[in-house]
Amino acid sequence: MKLYGYAGKALRVNLSRGKVIEEELKPDLLKLYLGGTGYAARVLWNELEKGIDPLSPENLLIACTGPLTGTLTPSSGSVEFCFKSPLTGIFGQSRAGGKFGPKLKYAGYDFLIIEGAAEKPVYLNIYDGDVEIRDASHLWGKTVHEASRILLDEVGNPDASIACIGPGGERLIRFASIMVDFDRAAGRCGGGAVMGSKKLKAIVVDGCRGVEAARPEEFYEAAMEALRALGVRSSESLGRYGTLGGLLGLNESGALPTKNFQTCYYERAERFSGEELARRYLLKRRACFSCPIGCGRYVWVPGGDYSTPPHEGAEYETIDMLGVQSMLGDLRPAIRMGYLCNVYGIDTISAGSAIAFAIEAFERGLISEEDTGGIRLSWGDAEACLALLEMIIERRGLGDLLAEGVRRAAEKIGRGAEEFACHGKGLEIPAHDTRGTSKSLAIQYAIGNPRGACHIEPVWSPLWDFSGLDLGLREFGLPWPPPSRFEETGVRRGEACRIVWLYGELASILGVCRFALQAEEGKSLNLRRLSTLTSALTGWSLKPEDLLLASERVYNLKRCFNVREGVSRRDDRLPRRMLDPLRTGPTKGQRVERLDAMLDEVYEALGWDKATGKPTREKLKQLGLDDVAEAVWRSG
Repeated sequence: MKLYGYAGKALRVNLSRGKVIEEELKPDLLKLYLGGTGYAARVLWNELEKGIDPLSPENLLIACTGPLTGTLTPSSGSVEFCFKSPLTGIFGQSRAGGKFGPKLKYAGYDFLIIEGAAEKPVYLNIYDGDVEIRDASHLWGKTVHEASRILLDEVGNPDASIACIGPGGERLIRFASIMVDFDRAAGRCGGGAVMGSKKLKAIVVDGCRGVEAARPEEFYEAAMEALRALGVRSSESLGRYGTLGGLLGLNESGALPTKNFQTCYYERAERFSGEELARRYLLKRRACFSCPIGCGRYVWVPGGDYSTPPHEGAEYETIDMLGVQSMLGDLRPAIRMGYLCNVYGIDTISAGSAIAFAIEAFERGLISEEDTGGIRLSWGDAEACLALLEMIIERRGLGDLLAEGVRRAAEKIGRGAEEFACHGKGLEIPAHDTRGTSKSLAIQYAIGNPRGACHIEPVWSPLWDFSGLDLGLREFGLPWPPPSRFEETGVRRGEACRIVWLYGELASILGVCRFALQAEEGKSLNLRRLSTLTSALTGWSLKPEDLLLASERVYNLKRCFNVREGVSRRDDRLPRRMLDPLRTGPTKGQRVERLDAMLDEVYEALGWDKATGKPTREKLKQLGLDDVAEAVWRSG
């Protein structure tokens, strides 16, 4: 059976044996999971044994694309990496933009499955079906930028795309990133450490093979219509100022995390705005493959103590977590620290959380100058923050402990440190606070994201109650109008979270950027546009309801992966800080009060057992996951 919209193959590389195998994709399996993280989740469920060490050769690293990846569909430049996370011990998933996903597909593969571990450093060179495992000993220890430049010269192809780790991944920092095309980060969950454990320095990929549509004219018209819709956003805040463009609005709403989440308001916020970045440090805008929005920023600090070379960075998450959270004075040191995270290959969110956690621990007397190597940690001290970041990167002194993530660090320090370690299931909470933003985000951090506390996967839930967007989902069951963002129960939050999450899950399945989905219906890849595009591309008749069903199947499978690893309702919690009232700002006094009652509503909407947090046997069978149901309910 001919597959349209897909390359039709997975490339499996066993680094222990030095073997490379091409596998034909099964159409029946693709119809169930569609592609992307759906297909990858099924592979991880089938092939990983419960309880394996994520840093062992038994773990898999899967680079995956979706059917829309690399097509005329706007914002279709995604690659998703899936693995068991060394940071959380559960399902790990991380996305990067750039062009790696399309290039993998043009090389002839929808999926790249890495297994085993090499004895010495290696890299993969993939071009149009030709695959080489090459020695990378000369690259080990080099930064992402250094190694990427050498590789482009070495393969003789300046158009190739590179997924690379830095010393952070080599040193098995548990929140090490996989860096794509120099500065695009698949940052969360520690995929870089998985690559490092496999002695895999980089993956270089390029190809000239096309993607064939089943109904080319219909697909072209649908893609052009979607492009016109999204193109409007190029001149709006996200396009004009990048992700940093929303910082001042969050601060005015009392939703800007500051001082390790002690408050959601920062008096110096204007010094960190997208407008300030554009005035002083922006060189030009950047866009990923096929993206009309162009939210990327190419920035520098041209001189002074925080001189930083041109690079792509200064995203909102980076600037808040590395700048505002530690209460720095302006953008320059935050830009510098973001650059260091990129070139050494570590997640800016987790790094910023670790630094803010350490400052508070020092302030409370739980760590001392003896622990920090003589550094006096304090809020607003940029030099101390930079020094601590370098300690994390080098795994030196206290940095070695912080490189394990805030959950492990708090457990080691003890004496109440757990009360201000801000994570969910081991994943550091990003630059959005459940109390100042919305109660939908509280639910998402506790349960909604299979990889732990994250704002963007499957989607930013507060689009409903904070932003007031229906996303075109009212006809598919989204409650409307939304309640106050601070109301907790009795306002149909469970139903809203379910439909918004399933819609968002489609981004990682189909291979598009979530920002393309996160806007009002007329300016986004809404559910009907996704249905039209995917149907015309693949030739399959996929109504919006069919996409949601596939998404629900994938979402529940990821949850079952975590259940198999021991996750239950008792783990669907928030850190203690999220239960305390905010101390200052417009949302002073706000806190999460009835988490368990909100979770009950979500479990009911999802069809999950309220006592255990498992998807019910009936729900799993309804989704065609009979074997999964048997596995997770076998012991009662």
